[in-house]
Amino acid sequence: MRLSKKSIYALRVLRHLGANHGQGPLSAARLAQLEAVPPKFLEQILTTMRKSDLLVSVQGKDGGYMLRESPDRVTYGDVIRAIDGPLAPIPCASRTAPHPCADCPYPYEECWMRRLMLEVRDNISAILDNRTLRSEG
Repeated sequence: MRLSKKSIYALRVLRHLGANHGQGPLSAARLAQLEAVPPKFLEQILTTMRKSDLLVSVQGKDGGYMLRESPDRVTYGDVIRAIDGPLAPIPCASRTAPHPCADCPYPYEECWMRRLMLEVRDNISAILDNRTLRSEG
């Protein structure tokens, strides 16, 4: 698994939203400044997370973004899936959206590589789905 730049930035700014939870929204400009993220790129990331129901946006002069849930309910796995999709290193090893690899010569259920990558995926998930914005803040 390789994290995209979007996921890296998302994880970095969500730590601020987690620490600020219950104190009102933080503007995209402020988040961009705190983490030295290009503002337009960050807006795309925040929009994706809002559409994935991780964030809510508040309009107006004092508006910005807030976590939809408490930071102890938002896992790093949730964030990465919202931005990059399934955690699996290959498509057939996904638990949420599995599909056979088109060029694989082995039967789907018997494929040795699929079984190996399922184990990799499960270990990645064991960490990312058990660490929340609160536990790492």
